[in-house]
Amino acid sequence: MRRGALLLLLASVSCASAPRPTRESLRIRANAPAVIEGRVRDPEGRPVTGISVRGIPRGESVPWSAAAVTGCDGGFRLTVAAPASYGFELVWRGTSVITPRPEDPARLDVPVVPGERRSGADLVFLNAEWRAITESAPERAPSCP
Repeated sequence: MRRGALLLLLASVSCASAPRPTRESLRIRANAPAVIEGRVRDPEGRPVTGISVRGIPRGESVPWSAAAVTGCDGGFRLTVAAPASYGFELVWRGTSVITPRPEDPARLDVPVVPGERRSGADLVFLNAEWRAITESAPERAPSCP
């Protein structure tokens, strides 16, 4: 009986596939990508390192791009599909928190066009909110010594 249930589970998992791309997503994917560069800091202005930063596309047909991890200075560089607008998701130790605060990176709206290099994205890691929600954020934002 267990073997049958396991085979059924494996069969159902193996049948899953990504949705077919739309015409619009293929058109956007064919464009030159844009680059968004910036820094992640804590509310006191200290750089935050080791945080994954991912662009959240503000459009149904905009393909998602790979995340970047911040360096010692809190800097990141994302290559994203364009044209599109982006908010940002911060991930620390596999957890992402989005708050209603206006300075939350997910609430930003950064537009880019194909081939553009946009610098100066200043993202705030809201460490107190992370602690309140997940109880897993560090006392201080993880940053270089």
